[in-house]
Amino acid sequence: MKTEQKLSLKIRILIGIIAIPSLILAAMIVSMLIKQTAGEINFFEVIYSLVGIFAMYVALTGKKFF
Repeated sequence: MKTEQKLSLKIRILIGIIAIPSLILAAMIVSMLIKQTAGEINFFEVIYSLVGIFAMYVALTGKKFF
Protein backbone atom coordinates (compact mmCIF):
# COMPACT_ATOMS: atom_id res chain seq x y z
CA MET A 1 0.00 0.00 0.00
CA LYS A 2 1.23 3.44 -0.89
CA THR A 3 0.78 6.16 1.70
CA GLU A 4 0.72 9.75 0.56
CA GLN A 5 2.98 12.19 2.30
CA LYS A 6 1.32 15.45 3.19
CA LEU A 7 2.80 18.88 3.68
CA SER A 8 3.56 19.96 7.22
CA LEU A 9 1.07 22.17 9.01
CA LYS A 10 3.43 25.17 9.04
CA ILE A 11 3.87 25.03 5.26
CA ARG A 12 0.13 24.62 4.72
CA ILE A 13 -0.61 27.68 6.87
CA LEU A 14 2.01 29.71 5.00
CA ILE A 15 0.56 28.71 1.61
CA GLY A 16 -2.94 29.56 2.84
CA ILE A 17 -1.90 33.02 4.04
CA ILE A 18 -0.08 33.76 0.79
CA ALA A 19 -3.14 32.66 -1.23
CA ILE A 20 -5.55 35.09 0.47
CA PRO A 21 -4.95 38.03 -1.95
CA SER A 22 -5.61 35.74 -4.90
CA LEU A 23 -8.90 34.64 -3.38
CA ILE A 24 -9.90 38.26 -2.81
CA LEU A 25 -9.16 38.93 -6.49
CA ALA A 26 -11.28 35.92 -7.46
CA ALA A 27 -14.17 37.33 -5.42
CA MET A 28 -13.74 40.69 -7.16
CA ILE A 29 -13.82 38.99 -10.57
CA VAL A 30 -17.03 37.15 -9.66
CA SER A 31 -18.50 40.45 -8.48
CA MET A 32 -17.54 42.10 -11.77
CA LEU A 33 -19.15 39.27 -13.71
CA ILE A 34 -22.36 39.67 -11.72
CA LYS A 35 -22.35 43.42 -12.45
CA GLN A 36 -21.70 42.57 -16.13
CA THR A 37 -18.44 44.53 -16.38
CA ALA A 38 -16.41 41.58 -17.64
CA GLY A 39 -14.60 43.70 -20.23
CA GLU A 40 -12.42 45.18 -17.51
CA ILE A 41 -10.96 41.82 -16.45
CA ASN A 42 -7.44 41.05 -17.68
CA PHE A 43 -6.19 37.56 -18.55
CA PHE A 44 -3.46 37.86 -15.90
CA GLU A 45 -6.06 38.51 -13.20
CA VAL A 46 -7.90 35.32 -14.09
CA ILE A 47 -4.70 33.25 -14.06
CA TYR A 48 -3.63 34.80 -10.73
CA SER A 49 -7.02 33.92 -9.23
CA LEU A 50 -6.85 30.34 -10.47
CA VAL A 51 -3.38 29.92 -8.99
CA GLY A 52 -4.73 31.24 -5.68
CA ILE A 53 -7.60 28.78 -5.72
CA PHE A 54 -5.16 25.95 -6.45
CA ALA A 55 -2.88 27.13 -3.63
CA MET A 56 -5.78 27.19 -1.19
CA TYR A 57 -6.72 23.65 -2.26
CA VAL A 58 -3.16 22.53 -1.56
CA ALA A 59 -3.21 24.32 1.80
CA LEU A 60 -6.47 22.69 2.83
CA THR A 61 -5.72 19.15 1.65
CA GLY A 62 -1.94 19.09 2.16
CA LYS A 63 -1.35 17.12 -1.03
CA LYS A 64 2.03 17.33 -2.72
CA PHE A 65 1.80 17.87 -6.46
CA PHE A 66 5.51 18.32 -7.17
